[in-house]
Amino acid sequence: MQPHQSSQNHVTPEPSSLGIGTYLGKEDDQTDALYHDAIIEAVGRGCNVIDTAINYREMKSERVVGRAVRCLMEKHPGIRKNLIVATKGGFIPWDIDSGEEPSAYFQNRFLKKEILNETDVVQGCHSLKPEFIRESVLMSLENLGLEYLDIYYIHNPEMHLSELPASEFYRRLSRSFEVLEEFVQEGRIRRYGTATWDGYRLDASSANRLSLRRVIQSAEAIAGGLRHHFRVVQLPINIYMPEAPVLQNQELGGTWVSLLRAAEEMGISVMSSATLFQTQVLKENRLFSFQTLDNLGSSAARRALQIIRSLRGLTTSLVGMKTVKHVQENLQLLEISKLDTSEALRVISELL
Repeated sequence: MQPHQSSQNHVTPEPSSLGIGTYLGKEDDQTDALYHDAIIEAVGRGCNVIDTAINYREMKSERVVGRAVRCLMEKHPGIRKNLIVATKGGFIPWDIDSGEEPSAYFQNRFLKKEILNETDVVQGCHSLKPEFIRESVLMSLENLGLEYLDIYYIHNPEMHLSELPASEFYRRLSRSFEVLEEFVQEGRIRRYGTATWDGYRLDASSANRLSLRRVIQSAEAIAGGLRHHFRVVQLPINIYMPEAPVLQNQELGGTWVSLLRAAEEMGISVMSSATLFQTQVLKENRLFSFQTLDNLGSSAARRALQIIRSLRGLTTSLVGMKTVKHVQENLQLLEISKLDTSEALRVISELL
């Protein structure tokens, strides 16, 4: 994601190679306080990518991200333009602070207002209906208390491929992108993308695989060709889930290439989620057997993050951090050179 001038005359800041995520944790004030301090610390140490979603911790993660960013803006006027705040929508959210049970909240917030009906929902929890996506963006803006979002992701859209033919799925995806393009024109979103779990990691023959080419075409269809603002994808990439750099499941010029290669060629930035696989990779003792990682000391987290953030075509590796201690430990990497991509791939291959 190189700095560039958008059609709205906003300059995109250069993203840090590590970003802070806000997925895990209890829905309580103590966790909010931890995240708040971690975000402040992360930004102070050079991390400018902050990732959340409306459904993370039942809206509490968006709210604490907003409070932290506004705190930073009060202390450092002008800092907002240097931050990349990303959130996501698509899952039916519940506001834990609403005083309503989830079923009542769904009825009152979405069904009674005719934002959704039961037939708009797949797998009991997700929708691409344009009215719902529009409402989700507005809710996120309110939760965050920010004038605009740097990135808005459609969250796990591939869930619909289990119930829809591919042609209908991409038509619906295009309609959701149309809503996001409208927000771009209003200055409320800078760019958008898809944040997925398995869509970009499936074999080329899988019916539930997402085609990056077709996703981009869905954006082109409603934005008049290359003028669209679909610019980012997010997917899990870690030492146990290396599909993005190694699985050739994306069409490019009549051949099959990896997601990272396709994205690079198509001008799409890539963010890795689950980079530490919710701490699972920290149990991998083999991380300490590679001499190329010995400059990283005794931290398994730094070693695992160094491998992934060194992959060619990857913009930012996201890592959930809700303590200042973990922020300080992990962000030491920002002062260390990345590995050569070939070396990172060699390490991954030996860990498989």
